[in-house]
Amino acid sequence: MFRLAAAGAALSLLLTASAAAQDLRPVTENMTAADIERVLKEAGLNPTMTEDAATGAPVATGNADGVIFVLRAVDCAGTPQRCQQLVLFANFELRRDITERDFRVVNGFNDSAANGRAYVLEGAGQVGVDYVIDLTGGVTAEHIQGRLGKWPEIIGTFREQMVGAYTGV
Repeated sequence: MFRLAAAGAALSLLLTASAAAQDLRPVTENMTAADIERVLKEAGLNPTMTEDAATGAPVATGNADGVIFVLRAVDCAGTPQRCQQLVLFANFELRRDITERDFRVVNGFNDSAANGRAYVLEGAGQVGVDYVIDLTGGVTAEHIQGRLGKWPEIIGTFREQMVGAYTGV
């Protein structure tokens, strides 16, 4: 009986040590423009970095499967600016008036998508989709890459739903 209890305690200690080692992975709670450029390059999203004229916060344009998108870093402080949230968005010019069907497609996307949020810019004749990556509290590099990896899929799904609503495909 003692051996069984000792073996159980040893296994528990081993599992705890393993979990503790996993917890030692580096995390980041914010990113600079250089950090953002690096992770976008690693994700194959071809960034071009600029900054917001009013705030100096990092802004990137990129390409996800042929779609130009913008990443705006927000909740920034310091020099260089270190930002806690990344907001990615892609707008699509419809070259026509917004219709009720556009609103239905956007609402349908928002009802079904686990990631991303679609919207209508009625005055501009555009629809779009955005996606927020929140670094608050700290996240691993793997988490950031995993989230960035979802972005092209989010854009693609939204585009498919918009096209499908008008072509029946």
